[in-house]
Formats: sequence, structure tokens, C-alpha cells
Amino acid sequence: MRAFALKYVLSIALGAVLVWLAFRGEDWSDFGQRLAAVDPVPVVGYVVLFAVAHVLRIVRWGVLVRALGPIRWRDVFSAGAVGYMCIIVFPLRLGEFVRPYLVRGKAGITASGALATVVVERVIDGLLFVALFFTFISLLPPSGHSAVAAVKLSAWLAGAVFLGALIVLLAAYWRRARTVAVLESLGNRIHRGLTAKALGLLDAFLDGLAVLPDHRRLLGFLAFTIVYWIALGVGMRLMALGTHIPDLSWIGGFALLTVLTVGIMVPAGPGFTGTFELALKGGFALLVLSPSSMENVALYTIMLHVAQLVVQVGFGALWLITGQVRLGRLVEAGGGPVHPGGGGD
Repeated sequence: MRAFALKYVLSIALGAVLVWLAFRGEDWSDFGQRLAAVDPVPVVGYVVLFAVAHVLRIVRWGVLVRALGPIRWRDVFSAGAVGYMCIIVFPLRLGEFVRPYLVRGKAGITASGALATVVVERVIDGLLFVALFFTFISLLPPSGHSAVAAVKLSAWLAGAVFLGALIVLLAAYWRRARTVAVLESLGNRIHRGLTAKALGLLDAFLDGLAVLPDHRRLLGFLAFTIVYWIALGVGMRLMALGTHIPDLSWIGGFALLTVLTVGIMVPAGPGFTGTFELALKGGFALLVLSPSSMENVALYTIMLHVAQLVVQVGFGALWLITGQVRLGRLVEAGGGPVHPGGGGD
């Protein structure tokens, strides 16, 4: 518990520094007037659309989970809603381990299988959005902003990480013993303890991967992925209309989404504090917008962040309030990886 609290304090400090970097030099003197001038109709539209997308996200994950066993959709929604909330609430993305923790042991689902669903989801999303990032920025006129090079470099690094992860996972799937031996040899030269933990997660993933969906289920997962991300992209444009950035194009909105998605994958403070703001700042550096629109970027960023927090925390809180998930279990789950051999509660 003490270690968890320390992680929380350190992540909040990190988030505060990143927020300062994102908003330094911002003129807040007329922020209240800009906030009062927000058009509520498109903002409410964004909240509704994001809520629908959030439900689709849970259903998408459920397609993978239900391949592991006949788990009830009610259990999928409770674990998904609370799990995604914990990714927001817990620091350093420790909430990623909550979903596997909450479904293990239900309908015969193993901890390794549940963990594999999260890994598959993250790797597919990561590779998809790095590819979409470079697709959309190729369609945008050059902004000439000095931050563009840094944003592109970050995308290349993210792509290298996700592609490397995919290569390692595929190699381990086809040549498990050989790949694990090579990784263990390399990792032990750096840190034996961390290597043992990483290989334990890899074993959990590979054990679970063996029972993941057939091609039809995987296609269903990809179909939900497309609809889910289209809804989010449309929402970026809606929020722009509500915060008086009318020249944000559809392509620009999707470009912003790709930068934001890759940016918040970086572990940081609770609520993606700091990484969210810095990612959007970098995303807007890619766009050519009028001076009046650029003056509303801080307003857009804050409104978007608050709206997402309200929806995701609200969905999870509903399941906690009704007693479907116990609060004490969440802290336990957020303390670290799900034990690969874990079974039921």
C-alpha cells in the first residue's frame, strides 16, 4: 500500500510538471469569458458520442474476453467500465491490470488469458494509430511549427516500440523456448529482477494467446475498432465547434486524435494529467489554423479532457455504487501485474 501511495505522489508531481510545460506562456486573463462563450450543443453532442464510443470500447474488449469462456456480458461491462476507469484514476497506467484481475476465474477464464486480451488490444491500437498518424499528417498542409519534428520523432519511437513488441510476441509464439532464452540472456545483463517479471508477463500472454479468438472473432474486434475510432474522430470535430475552432477540418480532427492516443499511452499521472495536454499541444502544432482559433486551444484541451474524465469515471463509478465491484479489490489489482497463475477470487 505504501509503494502504491508513493507511485501516486510521484506521478502527480510528474503530471504537474508536464501540465506546466504544456500551458506555459498561456494568457489566462480572458479564459472565463471564453469559457462562458462555449456553445453547449456541440459539446453535449461530444459527450454523448464519447459515451457511445466508450460502450463500443467495452463491447470490443468483450469480443476477446468471451472467446476465453462463456462469461456474462454483465460481468464484461462491470470489469470493462471499472477497468477503464482505473486506467484514468490510477497512476502510471497501473489500471491496465484491473480488467484481467476482475474477470479471472469467471466462466473458467484464466489470468493469463485475460492478460492476453489487454496486450492484444494495446498492440493493435498502438500500431494502428502510428500508421494513421503518418497517413493523416501527409494529408495536412505543412504548418512550419518548430514542434512538428518532435511530434514526428515521438510517433516514430512509438511505432518502433509497438512494432518491436509485435515482433517479439510473434517470435515467442512460433519459437517460444528459443525466444525466451534469448530475451533472458539479454535482459539478465541489464537487471535480473525486471527480466524475470517481464518474462513472466510474456509467458502469461503466450499461455492466454493460445485460446484467443478465431479469425471471425478477430474480424469482429477489428470492425468494432473502426467504428469506435471513427466516433472519437468525429467527436474531436464536434468539440472544436463548441469551443470556437471552426477551421479544424475532419482530417485535422483525426490527426489530433492519433497524436493524443499515442501520447496518453505514455505512463504518467492519474487522469493522463500532463501527457494529455502535451499531446494535444503537439497535435495542434501540426495544424494550420487562424489566430483566433489558436487562442482557443487551451479551452479546447481542458474541455475535451474534462468531458472524457466525466464519462469514463462516471461509467466505472456506476458499477462501484451498485456494489458490482468492491473498491478494495481495485487497489490490490492496481498494485501490479496479475499473477499468471491466478484463478478465481
